[in-house]
Amino acid sequence: MTPDYLTASSRSGRRPFPARQLLTAVRALRRDLSPFRDGAMSPAPRPKGRVLRHLPFALATLVALDLAISGTLITEGQSDLLRTLAALTAWAQAPALVLALYRPVAAWWLSLIAALPYAIGGPLTGESLNDAGPWPWTAPGLMAHLFVTLIVACRLRPRVYFTQWGITLLVGGILTVVLSPPVELNGLLPWGLLSAFTLAVVAAVRGRLEGRRELRRQEALTEFERSRRALLEERTRIARELHDVVAHHMSVVAVQAEAAPYRVAEPPQELSDSFTSIRENALAALTELRHILGMLRSEEEIPDNRYTPQPTLDNVEELVANVRSAGLRIDWSVDGTPRPLPQRVELSAFRIVQEALSNALRHSPGCRVELEISHGRSAIGIRVANSPASAEVKRRPSTGHGVLGMRERASSLGGSVRIGPREDGWYEVSASLPTHLRD
Repeated sequence: MTPDYLTASSRSGRRPFPARQLLTAVRALRRDLSPFRDGAMSPAPRPKGRVLRHLPFALATLVALDLAISGTLITEGQSDLLRTLAALTAWAQAPALVLALYRPVAAWWLSLIAALPYAIGGPLTGESLNDAGPWPWTAPGLMAHLFVTLIVACRLRPRVYFTQWGITLLVGGILTVVLSPPVELNGLLPWGLLSAFTLAVVAAVRGRLEGRRELRRQEALTEFERSRRALLEERTRIARELHDVVAHHMSVVAVQAEAAPYRVAEPPQELSDSFTSIRENALAALTELRHILGMLRSEEEIPDNRYTPQPTLDNVEELVANVRSAGLRIDWSVDGTPRPLPQRVELSAFRIVQEALSNALRHSPGCRVELEISHGRSAIGIRVANSPASAEVKRRPSTGHGVLGMRERASSLGGSVRIGPREDGWYEVSASLPTHLRD
């Protein structure tokens, strides 16, 4: 009685799983053996020098010419027909050596088919083939087909060149059985043993090289993961320190600025406005600090607007009003027509303006500042210049990294920053940022 599952499989028209797997393998092998495509080829090494790059082609050409000439001369003393067949085979096989460097499968088929005129026509002439060497190849033809097989083995999958090896033995065996030429040496067995040994060596060497290549790849991945883990740990530590130190003190500043006006009966309006400005700046710093902490603690790149919208050039007016309230005299202007810019450019431009104004406020209190923002066709220009500090105001030193930060922001976008004193004693920050970037 037929099992139910076999009956159901037959009714549905589906082949059993091994049959489908075998059919898939046969189709893949047929594609690999197609002379019009060379799939799954290993990349050939590409030397740097021009001479070394053309050396394989030159060597293959010389060997092909030598084997072609040898295949022609080896049948000297034989009949014209036999010599013609040998010469035709030799000169047809010779291009396969050169072609194997570029199209291995097509070259192997050419080498196999080119051997047929001598292999079939030689016995049909009725002459003795002993003086011409082995059969179904001449000695040069056997070497040519062996070289082509080795080149194929260095470039293609093992299943491809072992299948080609089996096809060669099959074709030679069929010719031997059908034609049965009276020869002392059948070259099929020596070729089969020699090619099997060399193919086994090539397979072992390729397996070792691929194993070492995979080991190096795994080592590189391990080192990358180790570096990534160390980076994440360091970022987490920095985020923790920022939160414990900076966030605490900024929170205290905001609370004290909010409570300070209530400690004095009827404080002046200017004093209340000053404390209000201090509180707003502290809260803004806390908001941006939360954004930075979120980025540091995340393993993935976080969009700039995940925690809070990042400032753009539209916020420059608020920034100017803020520094004016701190006592900075500033004149600013915008040249050109403002237009939407990539978010990275907007943020970097605002940060450069912010840092330049902060440096002027910190290092040259009481100075006069000129701010210019120019919108060009392919770049946006920023110029912030401040006069020397007032004589009666003491300059406060700083050891920050504002200048380095401005340079890094500009260089990350492909722009430039010039920072330094002018001849008239003013200090100027000039930046140019490209606007053709994509977010």
